[in-house]
Order: sequence, then C-alpha cells, then structure tokens
Amino acid sequence: MELMKEKDSRFVNLEKKIGLFVVIAIAGIIVAIFLLGVQQDIFTSKTTIYFIAPSGKNINEGQSVKLSGFKIGKVKKLSLDDIASVKVELSINTKYMKWIKSDSKARRTKEALIGEEIIEITPGSINAKKVEGQGVIDYERVKELSEMAEEIQAEIKPVLTDIKQIISYINDPKGNIKQTLGNIQKLSEDILVTQKHVDTLIQNTDQNLKSTITNVNTLLDSAKTTITNTDNIMKKIDKDIPGIMEKANKTLENVEKTTGEIKKITEQAAPQIPPIIEKGGNIAEGTKDIVDSVKKVWPIRSLIKQPEEKTLKVDSYE
Repeated sequence: MELMKEKDSRFVNLEKKIGLFVVIAIAGIIVAIFLLGVQQDIFTSKTTIYFIAPSGKNINEGQSVKLSGFKIGKVKKLSLDDIASVKVELSINTKYMKWIKSDSKARRTKEALIGEEIIEITPGSINAKKVEGQGVIDYERVKELSEMAEEIQAEIKPVLTDIKQIISYINDPKGNIKQTLGNIQKLSEDILVTQKHVDTLIQNTDQNLKSTITNVNTLLDSAKTTITNTDNIMKKIDKDIPGIMEKANKTLENVEKTTGEIKKITEQAAPQIPPIIEKGGNIAEGTKDIVDSVKKVWPIRSLIKQPEEKTLKVDSYE
C-alpha cells in the first residue's frame, strides 16, 4: 500500500490539500458570520432606552424601531413593572441617539395600511436635552383601526339618519318637493304649448311682414312714379313760367291802361253824378207812394201779410 501511495500522483500532498480546504471553509464561515453580524448590527455600538406603555399588544421583541423612516434599532425586551404597565426596552444604534431628545415620543404604527408593525420615534426639538443610556421617552398611544372605525361610525350615524329623513321627505307624494316637481312639469308643458303658439305667431308675422314688404315696395314704386311725374311737371312749369310771366306783365300793362282810361272817364262824368243821384231819389220816393197806395186797395190788401213785431233778445252776462 505504501508503495502504491508513493507511486500514485493522486495521493501526493493529499494532507496539504485537505488542510487547505478546511482552512478555506472555516474562513468562509467566519466571513458569513461577520457579514450576518454586520447586517444584524451585532458589531455596532448600542444604547438602551425605554418607554412605558399601557399594553404590550402588537409590541414584540425584535420589532424594528425607526426614526424619520430609517431603521435605528429594535425592541430589545418587554417586561411588566410594579403597576402592571409594560416596560419596553429599545436597543438603539448609538450614532442615531443625537436625534432622540427629551421631548421625543415613541408610538406604535404601521409602515402601510396592512404593513408591518413598527415602533416610530419622533425627532426632538433642537434645543431639547439629549436622552442618555437607560433614559425614558414618552409613549404616544395611536388609535386602533377598530377604534377609529367606531368613532367614524358614531359621527356618520347622525348624518345617515338625516339623509334618511331627507330622502323620506323628498319621496313624500304630498311633500313640497313632489308638488314643486309636479308644478315644474306642468309649467314645462305650458311652456311647450306657449312655444308652439309663439312659433305659429312668428310664422303668421313672417307672412304678414312679407305681405307688408310687398305693399311697401308697391307704394315705393308708386311714389317713385309720382316723384317722376312731379319732376316732369316741375320741369314743364319751369319751362312755361317765363311765358306766363311775360303774359302777366302784358296783362298788368293792359290793366294799367284800362285803369287810366276809367280814371279819365270818371273825372269827366263826376260833374253829372249828383243830379243823376237826386233824380234817382225822387223816382224812388214816387215809386214808394205808388206801392203804398196799391197796398191799400181791397183785393190786394187782403193778400199782403203784415210783418210781426219781434223783440230783440238781451244778451245775458251770466
């Protein structure tokens, strides 16, 4: 056997190869443990702080602790104190402790609506004192979804009741809304009827307007004809006026000549007028005497009716 090992190349330095493999495996395990420790913050400096909660519901060891969305630690331990409150110890990476102040608060929340439960710490104010190791911060209780649902239900219930009453009031056949809707419907029907009447009236008006326009056009044509005739007449008058004026002037000259001749005749006959007037007066008196004598004769007297005396009416001042 020893002779075979010395002559077979596969068994040459076998112990060294096995030892090298074991060393590499151990180194890999160590590196994996180191990386796991780094991932789990095993080699990071930690500071322990705690808060007191009325209940440990939904708070578990190993639960993530976050500040402004960054994971800064985890829940280290839960225990009950002397008054049965829950003391929750937090293991915080020391480098994040500078943002945890005396006015910071811890609260349990979810990363999403159905996400993982975490402990969230609010950053403290700038001027507040830093929390040291084994320091205490306040716990702010966040309402459960069931509690919020109950509150919302209590707030919505009166609203739903009012809505139910409003719907019932709207659906009441004798209510104001139903009657108003009925009146609106009737008004709409009346409006449609009125619209039809208006359309008919517009059509009639359109026809009458067309007829009126036709008549107006006829009148305008007649007026144009009249104006044309008048214009022709005026032109004719303008043309005839000089002849008429000439004739008028000749007539005036004839009248002046005639007037002069009458004046001469009057002047010549003036001495003979007074005797003629005196003879006419005598003749008139003689004629009157003859008429009076005839009236007194019997057959004629009975035929002549005596005139009645009439009194003059006096004007009234009233």
